Amino acid sequence: MRKSKSKMTRLTAIVMAGAMVLGLSACGGKDAGSTTTAAGDAGTTAQAAGETTAAQGSAGAAAGEKVITAAVSTAWDTMMPMNTTSNYTRMICDQIYDRLTQSKADGTYEGRLAKSWTVNDDSNAVTFELYDNAVWSDGEPVTAADVVFSYQMYSDPSVDAKSRYHLQYIAGVDDSGAELSEDSIEVTANGDHEVTFNLKSSMFVDTFLQDIDTVFIIPKHIFEGKTAQEINSPDLWAKPVGSGPFIYDSEINGERMEFVKNPNYHLGAPKIDRLVIRVTDSASMLAGLINGDLDLIGYGSILIDDWDLANEQENLVAESIPTTSYTTLIFNTQKPYLTQEVRQALSMAINRQVLVDALLQGQGQQIITPIAPMSPYYNKDVTVWYDPDKAKTMLEEANFPFDQTLTFYIAAGNSITERTAALIVQDLQKVGVKVQIEQVDFPTLMSNMLDGKHDMGTIGSGGTLDPSESREMIHPDSSVNFCQLRDTEMTDLIDKGNAELTFDARKPYFDEYQVMVKERSAMAYLYTKNTLTVHNKRVTGIDAENFDSLNWSTWNWDVQ
Repeated sequence: MRKSKSKMTRLTAIVMAGAMVLGLSACGGKDAGSTTTAAGDAGTTAQAAGETTAAQGSAGAAAGEKVITAAVSTAWDTMMPMNTTSNYTRMICDQIYDRLTQSKADGTYEGRLAKSWTVNDDSNAVTFELYDNAVWSDGEPVTAADVVFSYQMYSDPSVDAKSRYHLQYIAGVDDSGAELSEDSIEVTANGDHEVTFNLKSSMFVDTFLQDIDTVFIIPKHIFEGKTAQEINSPDLWAKPVGSGPFIYDSEINGERMEFVKNPNYHLGAPKIDRLVIRVTDSASMLAGLINGDLDLIGYGSILIDDWDLANEQENLVAESIPTTSYTTLIFNTQKPYLTQEVRQALSMAINRQVLVDALLQGQGQQIITPIAPMSPYYNKDVTVWYDPDKAKTMLEEANFPFDQTLTFYIAAGNSITERTAALIVQDLQKVGVKVQIEQVDFPTLMSNMLDGKHDMGTIGSGGTLDPSESREMIHPDSSVNFCQLRDTEMTDLIDKGNAELTFDARKPYFDEYQVMVKERSAMAYLYTKNTLTVHNKRVTGIDAENFDSLNWSTWNWDVQ
């Protein structure tokens, strides 16, 4: 097919720019001391990064190895699996460690370390049967004692664990997931390959499975007897022993990480020999895919401006996948001038359809609650509002201090986030509200919002089909309560819904929850965003629909 001159010019520019960026990345930009290698566990040593292209063979790849290079737009923030809320870090951990189960895009669950699970008649206890052939990468068997130990470690308040809130429904912990007393969390081994979780109350089991979806199982024989100070130190995690599909091999910190296959993985040895996860700026992803330096986008999307061009490439498969992923504007509910009426007005002043059309080129949907239109729990009667004239009147009636400049925190380095913030600022200026954008790195963004330094801030969430997913962001005791809510009105309603055991009984509670979300306006939910994922046709065995559910199932990947 004959391409227009403008498209050919853009293609040339993308490939040239991408080659420069990927080339610089391949050269490392750091001295030799920045490359770390697992001590002997894979029998490979990272060479000078950049000697070969990623798809043809990474730094430690041997001739003839099957290698897949997956791009992610953001680097991992730790190697300590419980001490992160970053899905980019979780994708790294998911190669090294196992979880009991993992979710799929259709809302169902499948076993990872768990072969099966049963729920008692009262729906307040779940028993998992573990695979009996799972082993750690050092050869030790994985047992139910490892599962118990892992949950005890996560719930120990002296251990750094930003993901502790995922334990919130288990008996023996508080609403933040912290143990009530030493090892009080009610997770019990029934022999070597069976473990039972007692829950605080009867509940819909899928909600519990969703909440523990990113709790990784840690080897007891490595960490038992270590002090909290030792566990919190990065040194103990630098050469990880896991039971996942791949074994950590080496990394260039913040740039890429390499893994070799785990030949003893209990769900089947991976079909490829080496997996490379490479941090790549979104603007360079398409270039890397076109020239073969990259094989697929592991988590995230290519730039919307590159979408049409990606669809024209004969060597690539491009998919636009609707998701539960959403972007939200968070208000600091404890600021005296950000009353409920003011928050409603600010939310009403934002033209969400413009955000979807201008930023996403229609590859998404405007929303007003965290429950996506694709969810069976979606309440179609809770409509998106946009009325700047009414918003201004509401601000005036609420005696909003128009001379006050609102501080708006956003994470640096993401063009969609930056453009979203700029359009929000324009909308708020139209109703007389002054806003100052503060761009910071993501850890600083989270820290500042938890400390209440913000008036507003924006973050994204992967969301889930579980309608209670947003509970963790609005409960007063949660470590991600960025909106600084101090009451449990909304989470109490969620808990009532979770106590019901059928969809028909649950739906009215979550319909009411969506009404309350709009009314309280602790957050102004903005839009869902389709995942624009691309992979090389040579890659087989992937199910890109599951990627946003943090489900890569990399042991199934292969190359032709």
